[in-house]
Amino acid sequence: MYKDSIVILMATYNSQQFLRPQLQSIVEQSFRDWKLYIRDDGSQDNTLEIIQDFVNQDERIILVTDGKSNLGAAQSFMFLLKNIDADYFFFCDHDDFWLPEKVERSMAEMRKLELQNPQKPIVVHSDLCVVDQELNIINESFWKSSGIKPKILTKKNIIQVFNCVTGCTMVFNEAAKNCSLPYHSKAPMHDWWITIKVLQNQGVVLGIDDPLIYYRQHLSNVVGARNVNLQYFINKVLGLKSTLENQNRQIRFLKAIKGIGRLRYYYYKILYTLIRKM
Repeated sequence: MYKDSIVILMATYNSQQFLRPQLQSIVEQSFRDWKLYIRDDGSQDNTLEIIQDFVNQDERIILVTDGKSNLGAAQSFMFLLKNIDADYFFFCDHDDFWLPEKVERSMAEMRKLELQNPQKPIVVHSDLCVVDQELNIINESFWKSSGIKPKILTKKNIIQVFNCVTGCTMVFNEAAKNCSLPYHSKAPMHDWWITIKVLQNQGVVLGIDDPLIYYRQHLSNVVGARNVNLQYFINKVLGLKSTLENQNRQIRFLKAIKGIGRLRYYYYKILYTLIRKM
């Protein structure tokens, strides 16, 4: 069976507004030896027509059809991951914009880590530059504006409480794929799940301090950037019931995968809340 070296996996759904510039940013990457596989989740707009335009122009771009729809973003990405063979995998959201050196920089770090850690599952990710709908910069660093400290969070246990690996910045190797399948139905998100599994399997997670994508914020974001400020904590208090329900779901998930227990979960919650304010 033919196996690609580097693949980019994209999930789309009613993506016409921002899809064309995102696809163009991938086509214009400085590193060109990749394949892009796109799975659409039942779009009702012009998404498929835009994809087909690029498929017709570039043989590296492939539309995957499976006859299913409305799986949701996480399941769409994991469907692609399960069914495509490659040495390295990037996830790509439909509404961001990749800086020209994203693939090249990410792969350079991956190659170095693999030399130092042969056979181990590895994830490389990066900071993001937060922008508005028109790609005007809102925050130069998503990590700084959100109080994210990857060097602390990418510990085996703390990552089970706070995720710092944003899927659209990830590249991971085949060993990381293998230890992440099958996908757990109760996992909060695909990027978080893969990171947890890599660390549970003595793998390596490395963050690149520089932003390698424009992280576009708009009204339809499934998961977006947020500033960790006084209003953020006020909203947490006002939404306490919902917050506790989400935490209980996460604790049940961690129990199912033999992760940390309730007491340690809240210990890390409190500890990191104090650390991120420093």
